[in-house]
Amino acid sequence: MKKGKYNRNLKALCVTLIILTVLGVFSQAENSIVSSGINAATKGLFRLSAMATSSADSATRDELLKENEELKKENASLREQLAEYIDVKSENEKLWSYYELKKENPSYKIAPANVIRRDVNDDFYSFTLDVGTSVGVKVNAPVITDNGLVGWVCQADAATCRVQTILAPDTKAGVVDKQSGDSGILSGSVSLCDKNLTSMNKLTENHKVKEGDMVVTSGTGGAYPSGLLIGEVQSIEFNKYDASRCAVIKPYEDVRKITSAAVITDFESKGKVVKSDAK
Repeated sequence: MKKGKYNRNLKALCVTLIILTVLGVFSQAENSIVSSGINAATKGLFRLSAMATSSADSATRDELLKENEELKKENASLREQLAEYIDVKSENEKLWSYYELKKENPSYKIAPANVIRRDVNDDFYSFTLDVGTSVGVKVNAPVITDNGLVGWVCQADAATCRVQTILAPDTKAGVVDKQSGDSGILSGSVSLCDKNLTSMNKLTENHKVKEGDMVVTSGTGGAYPSGLLIGEVQSIEFNKYDASRCAVIKPYEDVRKITSAAVITDFESKGKVVKSDAK
């Protein structure tokens, strides 16, 4: 309806301009009566032209305002769709990384999760995940990211679980140096945790561990599956508490900044005491 009215106004404006042009030519005539009549008519036509233009402008403004509101609604809808797409894409990427791990280890049962809370009073960066016993999570279950082991479940209820990280002193995991075959016990400390570092303790005097070596879980004790990545040897030091040698380990994952992880709820050697092949 508005479009038809706009077209009529536009036609009237065009006719007006043509008439004004013709009258402009005749106005050069010497006849003052004719000239006066033309001037009067011209003034009327100018008013008509102004009214038509104003009416057209008004219609255009209304249409533009309507279109603007429609575009705002469309943009809001697109933003919501984009946010949903980003969430789904991120979730798919996480699931795909765990799928690859499960493909290499068919016996693994994995429960992906998001970090929903951090304990600000804990010096070792513990956190809470949004999965619990309802999906098979149990205390002592290993917790991983796609970069390797980051902790273990220390508490669990039906919907959530609390994770103690590998930076904590009460973490005790059997580990092995992939290059040298030397074994040890992974455990954190107060002096290392704020640097996102942990340590491989109980090294023998004739160990061959060196900087840059890769450290993984050994699978001994049955609490953790073998072969989970831990990190890289940063240095070899003496443990000031018992004077034994230890290796400072830099985890492949920054445990302090984890936003998502997964719990390994079951695996083939779970609970079985496995003899270490380490030297």
